[in-house]
Amino acid sequence: MTAEKSKLTLVNFNKTNLLEGRHILIVESPDSRRAVSLNTSVFSIGRHPSNSLVVSDKLISRHHATIAWMRYTGKFGQVDYSYWIIDGKGKRQRSRNGIFIHGQKKTLHRLDSGDIISLGKSIKITYNFITYSSETTGFINYCDTQKQQYSAKSESNYMDTIVKDFSSKE
Repeated sequence: MTAEKSKLTLVNFNKTNLLEGRHILIVESPDSRRAVSLNTSVFSIGRHPSNSLVVSDKLISRHHATIAWMRYTGKFGQVDYSYWIIDGKGKRQRSRNGIFIHGQKKTLHRLDSGDIISLGKSIKITYNFITYSSETTGFINYCDTQKQQYSAKSESNYMDTIVKDFSSKE
């Protein structure tokens, strides 16, 4: 009798995945702090303008990391859906300087709320899963509105990722 191996499979992220809460990245650099709502199956991070999140740091690769919505099937048939971070594009296409989760270098990591991801010299990203509750509804709605949706543009830069609250008067 052979034991089944654990398996990771990329799956589509859809609106039903948002019923319990939101997946948020807090991106910090020396000049700014931003919130990005994850609502896609694949989210790329790097210096190249084609990435979902474009960052400027000399130690960041053109395609430094990928965050992917994956189905994990364990040895005993348990199934879990969550975001995973992958160094570079995965397999044999790793970033030059790697990704660090809580200070440890990793090539693949299942993201848990509160995980701190370090990239390059000065980029810190905190992953949070925020469940719906009376205390979090305001923040989730803030990240959920159309003006907060981020879409990569060929001419985008790190500053395009900022989440702004236009509801308050300046």
